[in-house]
Amino acid sequence: MTTPPPPTNHPSSSQSPSLQSPIPNPQSPITNYQSPNLQSPISNLPSPIRAYRSGYLPRQRRDIEQGLRSGDVKTVVATSALELGIDIGQMSAAVLVGYPGTIAGTWQQAGRAGRQDEPSVAILITSANPLDQFLAHHPDYFFERTPEQALIDPDNLLILLQHLRCAAFELPFPANEPFGRVASDVLAEFLAYLHQSGELHHSHDQYYWMAEHYPAQQVSLRTASPSRVTLQAGDEDDTWATIGEVDVASADWMVHPDAIYLHEGQSFLVETLDLEQNVARLRPVRVDYYTEPLRETTVQLIDRINHAPATGATKSHGEILVTTQVIGYRMLSWFHHERLGEDEVTLPPSELQTSGYWLTLAPETVQALRDAGLWSNDPNNYGPNWPRQRNQARARDGYRCQLCGLPEQDHQHDVHHKIPFRQFDSYETANRLSNLVTLCRTCHRRAETAVRTRSGLSGLADALGHLAPLFLMCDSHDLGLHADPQSPLAEGQPTIIIFERVPAGLGFSRRLFDLHTDLLHHAYDLVATCPCADGCPSCVGPAGEEGMGGKRETLAILEIVGQRS
Repeated sequence: MTTPPPPTNHPSSSQSPSLQSPIPNPQSPITNYQSPNLQSPISNLPSPIRAYRSGYLPRQRRDIEQGLRSGDVKTVVATSALELGIDIGQMSAAVLVGYPGTIAGTWQQAGRAGRQDEPSVAILITSANPLDQFLAHHPDYFFERTPEQALIDPDNLLILLQHLRCAAFELPFPANEPFGRVASDVLAEFLAYLHQSGELHHSHDQYYWMAEHYPAQQVSLRTASPSRVTLQAGDEDDTWATIGEVDVASADWMVHPDAIYLHEGQSFLVETLDLEQNVARLRPVRVDYYTEPLRETTVQLIDRINHAPATGATKSHGEILVTTQVIGYRMLSWFHHERLGEDEVTLPPSELQTSGYWLTLAPETVQALRDAGLWSNDPNNYGPNWPRQRNQARARDGYRCQLCGLPEQDHQHDVHHKIPFRQFDSYETANRLSNLVTLCRTCHRRAETAVRTRSGLSGLADALGHLAPLFLMCDSHDLGLHADPQSPLAEGQPTIIIFERVPAGLGFSRRLFDLHTDLLHHAYDLVATCPCADGCPSCVGPAGEEGMGGKRETLAILEIVGQRS
């Protein structure tokens, strides 16, 4: 869900409003919920099957670990958090649901079983994720390669400051001492900053640790963000208990208002998210759906560090500013993953100054695709009668949304093509009043979902975004993805951007810049060998319920920029 949905080509391509699914009512509280004094409302359940992840409270995690050692817990459904420093030799089977993202991580998770002399088994179940499907069809890539080398930037400011705190706790820092690759004059600025914050004491040209806490306890193994959001669950009597935490950078998409948050198999509905106090309040509910955030992303260039010509394109990497805002969420059925509806949320945008790698299609590549009828990112030309037809449709509909009944207020409503404009041979036929309906902005966005046309650009972005972790020792959630037909990073040219979700970056972007050719070659192999007809989650991503998948367009781009010579 860390991959953003593909951009729509234009506000008018969508479906008939009669096809809109109703939005379920999430207010279905569990009436027998009882909040304990210390732990999660379900942490003491005598179940032999438990869930485990690092967001749980320490006492709850230790309780699960003890259950494994004693034999009271037979099965644990866990994230990679169970790998870290836990030695439970009794486990005899490890089932990996989805490729962990790296060869090293796969062997490490498989190695959780079989610590003793008894026989053990490790099973990898591949999902529809393009990376999983690539490995399913190319198992030699996994078995014939050695584990990757960890890629990290020790000079990243957030990492460096944490290292300095831990180092100062062990030994005082002389004022003129260097640290790693950091020169003594630069290090002096950082030590002065920690002195001003009250964490170091300066005496006789040395800096001593003076804070009360143990600095290593403040270092997160999940994220570079030091701030956390506390999750509090409440019962009918408004008694609240802390059940876990998430990092601030993830809070807007994990625990936004009305999100469904899972904790040890229990669904919680998020009532409020207070980003000033860093607290989210949740209620236990019984629902048969989960939520997926809808985000809007813009990317601005700060500094292009390097660029070079590539086949049919230009590759670049540098510093960028990514502005992301969660504008709503989608509800999907647990069992069939069908879309049940969408709704809006109001949250402030978040800015991230980081590093990015981007691929810009050359003008001649775009023109060749356009001449072949394989480029759908140009805006629609609705013809000279569009302003008149649009106004007539709004007047006919009484200037009200024909789905929710909202009247026009501060701005005009959208006018929506029931059958997408691109499916007609002439603008006169497409713009007939019988094919137009007035919708407010929210209902228009919902109606567009089912017939969204996935362009070749967004299809290629989906494939590259899923394959990139194969070349980097990182989780897929460590990378963000953005496809822009008119990117400000490339003077308005179509561009695909893969950016790091860590402030200032860790070097992934520079590595992708160097691996550009291999990345595109593997993307071509992935899409070309996928047996689907017009796109699926295993290659370029699915289309809308009545839309087009863009596989043919994506292959056309890859035949220019990614096919092996």
